[in-house]
Amino acid sequence: MKKDHNISALITLLAGAIAVLCCLINKTPLLDTLKCLVIVLILFLIIGRIAERVIQRITQAAEEAAAEAEEAARAAAEAAAAAEAEAESSETDEEKEEDAENTKAQK
Repeated sequence: MKKDHNISALITLLAGAIAVLCCLINKTPLLDTLKCLVIVLILFLIIGRIAERVIQRITQAAEEAAAEAEEAARAAAEAAAAAEAEAESSETDEEKEEDAENTKAQK
């Protein structure tokens, strides 16, 4: 989850750069530009933090779902192996019974 840590910083810096460029293009006075920049940085910092939390929750839910699916697949594989082993043992029991019947018939 360390990858998600930089999201709010990137969103904030990008919004600040865009706000400053807009103010420079419109030739806004420096004090008004700084006020606008501070407001934009605070707002987009909050938006970035919210986005980080949403992404973390989605990532966590996906990891949990993957772990549950892996566990279910492992359980299914174990059940299939157990069923196969049981089928083999029943086949050998049937073969033993047939051999016993054949030997009795031969005598």
